[in-house]
Amino acid sequence: MLDNEELECVVCCYQYSRSERIPRVLHCRHTFCAPCLEKLSQLQGAIRTVSCPLCRWITCTRASLTLPGSLWVNTEIWDQIDEEQLQQREEGESHYDNSAQLREATLPNSRQSGFMTALVKMFSCVLLQGRQVEGC
Repeated sequence: MLDNEELECVVCCYQYSRSERIPRVLHCRHTFCAPCLEKLSQLQGAIRTVSCPLCRWITCTRASLTLPGSLWVNTEIWDQIDEEQLQQREEGESHYDNSAQLREATLPNSRQSGFMTALVKMFSCVLLQGRQVEGC
């Protein structure tokens, strides 16, 4: 298991995420979030380069590829993000005693169509993982 410090980008100090701050590995094996790597990258003709902020090793990729498309995701950190988000979700469960409270918090009942009711019910099951919710 990684320390909390290892779950954040040392450039911007934000935690890695599975959506915007995906942990990407440079060729020197140091990891940074994708937005920081984009800012650090330089286009030089047909080559895009990124100088590692820690060791100054230069990673080169084809300019025709996006930077996220040419760099691997750090799977060790990626797996930890999943576990940490799950723990945060479980801690947040105490705010919702049952799925009815969750539905009331998300959409007014008077305006829910059959589709929206099913959609809210589906997401109630996802958000309340590990609990027995009626109708799930």
